[in-house]
Formats: sequence, structure tokens, C-alpha cells
Amino acid sequence: MPPTKRTKRNLTITITSSSNHHYQASASVETIINNDDLLTEILLRLPIKSLLKFKAVSKHWLSLISNPIFSHRLRLVCILISGLFVRRFTLRVNNPEYDFINLESNPSRAPFKSLTFVNDSYGIKVLQSCNGLLLCSSSRAYQPRRNYYVYNPTNKQYTILPRLHVDRGIFRSIFGVNLAFDPSKSAHYKVICVRNCDSLRDGHYQIEIYSSKTGPWRLSGGSFTAPSVINFRGGVFWNGAIHWVSTHGSSLYFDVDQEKLREMPMPPIPDEWEERRHQYFGESRGHLHLIEIYGPCTALFNVYEMKTDYSGWFVKYRVDLGGVTDVFPEMIRTYLDPEDLHYYGYSILCVVREENDDDSYLVLHLPKKAVRYNLKDRTFKKLHDVAPAGNQAEDESALQFRWFDAFQYTESLACV
Repeated sequence: MPPTKRTKRNLTITITSSSNHHYQASASVETIINNDDLLTEILLRLPIKSLLKFKAVSKHWLSLISNPIFSHRLRLVCILISGLFVRRFTLRVNNPEYDFINLESNPSRAPFKSLTFVNDSYGIKVLQSCNGLLLCSSSRAYQPRRNYYVYNPTNKQYTILPRLHVDRGIFRSIFGVNLAFDPSKSAHYKVICVRNCDSLRDGHYQIEIYSSKTGPWRLSGGSFTAPSVINFRGGVFWNGAIHWVSTHGSSLYFDVDQEKLREMPMPPIPDEWEERRHQYFGESRGHLHLIEIYGPCTALFNVYEMKTDYSGWFVKYRVDLGGVTDVFPEMIRTYLDPEDLHYYGYSILCVVREENDDDSYLVLHLPKKAVRYNLKDRTFKKLHDVAPAGNQAEDESALQFRWFDAFQYTESLACV
């Protein structure tokens, strides 16, 4: 009987990453399976949804993909915003509903319409998104009964945070809860809570911190004062700190690692104005952006970016929406004076920075639609149709969302 001839099985793999880079390798199946470094390099270039499926291939693949080091490396090569969750106005007593504005070239299914990952009798709402994780809370519960959650909508993992402290039977008011998560530095996250010191002194606050690494809530530093109009609910995580803006007086940021509170410089307010008109405040790809619009023509405005050393803001982009109004005239409220601040009906949902800055863009909400506006060449296209809320059906210029209703969705394997 002639000897059996064995041929070595070779595998040629071509992978297109999310940034359209092509990788090709030719190797035996056995070589790839038995070489964790080579297998890891291949897996790192696959879409997150594929990685979730490949966890079921074997226990070994499950171990590789679930390893925090793998998640850390994945974050370094995959920082694209897949879409925006936008909270719809609803009269429902329980869970708020969310539209999903897809920002990818290949449309994907919305991760959720409402949050039902845990049975909360008060419903669940999103408070903040941060690098793939969502900070959520009970939607309509009175503060002492409110639960807080950290949820990963990609792998459906969640954790229920411990209840905040009650001192001598007195529950101190919560002014804001914010999430700090940088997977490029750590697999762990922190939650920052701003509360009043006691019920007798207005404008005096304290910070409590929860760490997914160390566990319970703890007090951080002493008390501090801040303007009563500072928006502690709308904190933005950037550069290792939580940032809060105020319409009057000082804006602040809290360095999460050093646990130091500092004043954040702000652009000057025009002489004829007494307060700031924030129209957007957010982070994208390691850049902190601010938009304030004062008129007289609100279709013209600047996008500011903060310097990493906090020495000040600079104008990164100049925006002219004149071309948008030509194509979508329904955003013009003809019943108002052209110099009225509300003459143009639009809101800014997100500033999205791309690897190639020529591709960076705004996501704008116009009446009944969302539009992508390129910040370099000023081209634009419709992204999404927005169904009007029940009480807005007859108002052609009505808007449903502003930037604080929009939450970035970044696919992530982070464990919570």
C-alpha cells in the first residue's frame, strides 16, 4: 500500500480594518492556531461584532479575547464612533426611548431602543457615554431610591453601583454623577459624584468616588464652592479629568487620578451678553470641543478646541451653514426676524473627529432629520430621518434633541 501523502494546509488571510487598511498573511492553519502572538494580531483587526462571535470558537479563543490586555490593545486601534443614541421626548412613565443615528458606512442594527438590561421599576435612562460604556440611572426615582448602573451595550454586561451614603439619616442631594473610563490606560473605571455638604449651605459641594477596582464610594478631599448654575450633570471626560461648564462664573475640571479640582479657562463672552450660550460641549478622539453661539447670524459659528495644557481655547473650525439652509429651507423659521437667535432651526448633536482631519464632521439635528456636515469642505448629507414626537407633529420646525440628549456609541469589549 503506497504511503499516504500529507499536504500542509496553508491559509491566506486578507483583513480590511475599520480604517480601510488591508492586511494579508499566508501561513499554515497550525502555525496561526499555535502562535498566540500571530492570532492576537489577526483578531485585533477584526470588527468587534466578529470578536463577540469568535469567543464561541474555543475556550482558548475566549480566553484571548476576554483578556484585559487584549481589550486594552483593541482600544488603541479601534476608537471609531459607531453612532449616537439620542433620547426621544416621550410621555411614557417608564423607560425613555432612544433613536440610533448610525455613523458607519455600513448600517448596523440599533443596540437598543430602550434599556431593559435589568428590571428597574422606575425605568432606566442614559446619563453619559464614555469610551464604550454608558452610565445609567433609574429614570424617575426620587434620589435616595435611585440606582446607578454602568452598562456596556456591545457585550451586554452591566454592574449595579452601591448606594450612596446616607449621613445620620440625612440624604445629601446629588448634583451630578459622571463616568471616567480610559481603556488605553486601565481596564477599570471610576464614577464621580458631586453632592452638597449638608442641607444648610447652598453652593458648598463634596466629591465622592467609586472605583471598579477598589469598590465602595469614598469621600475625595474637602468641600468646595462653585457657581449654582454650573452643570455638574453634563460632565465630559477628557485628558484624565471630568470637565463642567457654567453659564456664569467659573467652569471647573477634576483630575481623576490626582483628585484635584481646578478652574478651566473659557473663551470671552461678547460685551453685550451676561451669560454663556453653550450649544455644544464634548470630546472626540482625544479632543475637547466647545461651541458657543451668540449671533447675530446663528448659521455662522466657531468650533473651539482646548489646548492639552489648559492654557486656553483656540478656533479649530469655522462653520457656515448657509449651504445647508439652501437645501433644507425648512430649518428657516420665516416667522422670526433673521437676527433672532432662533431663526435657524437646528441643534448640534456631536463633533466627530476622524483619523484624517479632512473627514471630521458635525452631526446636526434639523427638523425631522439628522445631517452630517463636513468641517473642512462644508459638504453635507442626510444621515437619519427623525419621526416627530406626538405633540410636535404639526410643527414643521420643531427639534427634539440637543447635545445633552445625544450619547456616543463606541463598540467595546470592556468588562464592567
